[in-house]
Amino acid sequence: MELRIPPKEMVPFGLRAMKTVALANGRIDQLERDLLSAAQAVLGTTHDVDALLPIEPEELATAVVDPQLREQLVSGMIVMTMVDGEASPAEVQAVEGFAAAFGIEPAYVKTLRKFAEGHTLTVRFDLARRLWAREKLAEAWSEGGVRWLARTVAAMARLKEDSALADRHRALRRLPESTLGGAYVAFMQRNGFQFPGEKGGGPAFVLFHDLTHVLSGYGTTPAEETQVAAFHAGARRKDPFFFIFFVMLQFHLGVRMAPNRCKPTWDVRSAEGSRRIAPRRGVQN
Repeated sequence: MELRIPPKEMVPFGLRAMKTVALANGRIDQLERDLLSAAQAVLGTTHDVDALLPIEPEELATAVVDPQLREQLVSGMIVMTMVDGEASPAEVQAVEGFAAAFGIEPAYVKTLRKFAEGHTLTVRFDLARRLWAREKLAEAWSEGGVRWLARTVAAMARLKEDSALADRHRALRRLPESTLGGAYVAFMQRNGFQFPGEKGGGPAFVLFHDLTHVLSGYGTTPAEETQVAAFHAGARRKDPFFFIFFVMLQFHLGVRMAPNRCKPTWDVRSAEGSRRIAPRRGVQN
């Protein structure tokens, strides 16, 4: 699905809806203002955020009738609930009201409701069912079966190395760093990551993600992991919003979704200074 830019006359309605979601908990934070500014930069508008009036779901549904624009706007509202590191029940309820007026029931709104109610384990299961790696897992299972699964789990759990797999990756050390293989090795060593097959290493198909880091030049800070996720989203036609939702949960809401490599929190810089978005209720474990 490609991003569809709405007509300029429709933009204020979407901005008002996103501001309405932000204000559902009684305030609008600087991060939420920044998100509205970023949206306007993409849409090519310069509306005064303070002058934007709240909007009711019925009015928005009358103004925005295109099904894809409706889905995109609800996705933007979901990001708005998460960007301040809170995703309060009031904000989620506001998104639910707009989605209902649109006549849609996005799965991510339901997942966000579960998070707001404290059902973090269920949130993890919801995301696991839509994980981009499912297709790769199915392929690997089809080719290797139980033996592949046992070797992969043992390596990830640091119990036993899968030497054949690890040796294929370690052989790339012979390549100069000016090659893709050599640059991949440098990336892994620079970040202290284990190769697939080594104890603590991920499955072989994680190479897909790591090579995105190498080719894009993005590092592994939360901000850069988010950039990689956005790159993946832009290149994927099926369920691209998954990647955005995933990193927002990880870095803004503190839900540890990637267990081995990423910190669950993000130092967010704003006009108010620096503050850390901390994991809620111990949900990172």
